[in-house]
Amino acid sequence: MLKLLWKVVVLLIRLGSGIVILKQGFEKLTGGFAVDGLVPVIQSNQDSPSWYKFFFSHVVAHQLELFHWMIPLGEIAIGLGLIFGILSYSASFFGVFVMLNYLLADMIFTYPLQLFFFIILLMNKETLQTLSLSHFFKKSQLRTDKDGTYTNR
Repeated sequence: MLKLLWKVVVLLIRLGSGIVILKQGFEKLTGGFAVDGLVPVIQSNQDSPSWYKFFFSHVVAHQLELFHWMIPLGEIAIGLGLIFGILSYSASFFGVFVMLNYLLADMIFTYPLQLFFFIILLMNKETLQTLSLSHFFKKSQLRTDKDGTYTNR
């Protein structure tokens, strides 16, 4: 009973985290998100580590168009992966990566809570498959032998 309850909790965290980051990605994609405005803010920020400021001024500043599209589309991909349960573990990993980048950039409003939920998802790799498309695809590839064991086709 407790195991079932935990599966439901992880499912709700997966769906909720997916919906939130999908919404954030769409808002960035349609709301005029621009990375070029972040570069001077992060460079003058006192709380960001110096290596992160260096990365922003020497990599991001020279590839603005790439990051302009990569950030919102990455968030959308993470959200869709979590909602539909396709590559949920990878989506959770990249969710942690994105949230850590936001924290390094000193954008510390709701991201610590999202980071916490993504870490919970990473710690529950097997439970992530609950009610996911990956689970149903994996199940359809199994067949029952004469002795009742499941094997791959």
